[in-house]
Amino acid sequence: MRRPSEERLHRSFETALARVLVSAAGAVVLTATACGAVDPADAGCPACEQSSAPYKSICAESPTQSFLRGLSASPAIDGAVYRREDAFSVRDNQGTPGSVVPSPVEDPDDLWAAVDTETVGTPCATASDRAACAAKVAGFRFLPPTREACTAQFGGGYRGKACGVTYVLYTRGDEIGVAQSDGEVAALMGTFDTLHEALWAARKVGRPSCGSTRSPDSTYRRLEDGSWQMKLLEDNCGLRNYEVSVLVDPSGKVTVLNKEDVGEGGGCPVAGRRPDGLCWAPRDGEGAGAVGEHLAKMAVLEAASVVAFRQLRRELAAFGAPRELLDRIREAARDEVRHARATKSLAQKYGVTPGRPEIGAPSGERSLLTIALENAREGCVRETYGALMAHVQAARAEDADVRACMRTIAEEETRHAALSLDIAAWVEARLDAEGRRAVDAARADAVSELARELSRPVDDDLIAACGIPDHLDALELLTSLAPTMLAA
Repeated sequence: MRRPSEERLHRSFETALARVLVSAAGAVVLTATACGAVDPADAGCPACEQSSAPYKSICAESPTQSFLRGLSASPAIDGAVYRREDAFSVRDNQGTPGSVVPSPVEDPDDLWAAVDTETVGTPCATASDRAACAAKVAGFRFLPPTREACTAQFGGGYRGKACGVTYVLYTRGDEIGVAQSDGEVAALMGTFDTLHEALWAARKVGRPSCGSTRSPDSTYRRLEDGSWQMKLLEDNCGLRNYEVSVLVDPSGKVTVLNKEDVGEGGGCPVAGRRPDGLCWAPRDGEGAGAVGEHLAKMAVLEAASVVAFRQLRRELAAFGAPRELLDRIREAARDEVRHARATKSLAQKYGVTPGRPEIGAPSGERSLLTIALENAREGCVRETYGALMAHVQAARAEDADVRACMRTIAEEETRHAALSLDIAAWVEARLDAEGRRAVDAARADAVSELARELSRPVDDDLIAACGIPDHLDALELLTSLAPTMLAA
């Protein structure tokens, strides 16, 4: 049975969709199932100015190749494994799995698990005792053995776990080593002497662009001193695209030489609730096409929303929110885990593997007003429009896999949007008049910002394969839904 807020949203969605989604018989189609930009550095580059080396196409050099397969370690290694570890159940209250309040009693089994997603070379190939080395690699654990230390250092696991970490495990003779931080990975490479290593170093500044109708294909050249000069794309899911000229020296130092505005970007999916401190995430296989790029961005946002919901639940619990709201937030986080997996699988189908979302550390305890402002922007506006968008995709996508995925996501995101309305009702009732006026203004600003995003042209491939409405239909949908958003 639907809650009143869900019924209200479904009625609003039907009204909005009637304006753009009408079948030949005239019936409304509605699914009912299931960090900042880098400023140009005026550092100069004498070697660049003197070089006559021609630029070559990055797109001709397999930019979709994984970082691990492009790794050239110095000194050489036998092999390496890209590994993900998770441990300890997420708790709801003292001793109850499900959310965030730790129990003073450790689990008899800490639920540690490791998954190897990729292997290159032959780990332990030159070890003096290959069998013993292989056993150590198979049973190697990087995460701390206690819940307190694990969550303090690596909090925010996946698959229902409280902490998690991703790293490169490698062997060199009898040595078993780990590279987890950027510094450790750079040390493993030694000299940045391959294009893929240079691209890894520059990943937070720009990424390869190939085959886009809105930006030039990326290029590179090798300078006489061993440095790499590349022209990459910076979009960060923003309103503009920039071609960024980047220099990566042999030690991995990155210098931005120039940024050139190349026009409007291709848009950002409206998917999930963005947590405070979200930056963008690198992706393997970038440049594989508009559909893969869009789905990869969507997967990153869905994964980031898991963190957002967990943080929201923890904060609202501290303010004494009712158990019914807290339970619904926990369920929403679990939904988003599934959404992240499903959209990641779709992105990989189109040649792009999404990275983990990069989320800065919380800035401290947030006030009830701050929480209300975020819920207004991310829940009452963006998440609500995202739910409506999923209904459109479920009806329009030509890719059957996308269509099937969106059928489930549409209904679950509608529940999340209704949850946002109910959170707003509880939180805003506890604010003073000035606070409520600030929240109303935040909702109006968020609608205006979303309108600017939706006014950009949409790639034809996205319209066809993913069912994304063109910018005119998108604005029509927003216009119809805006009164519901603003009245939350």
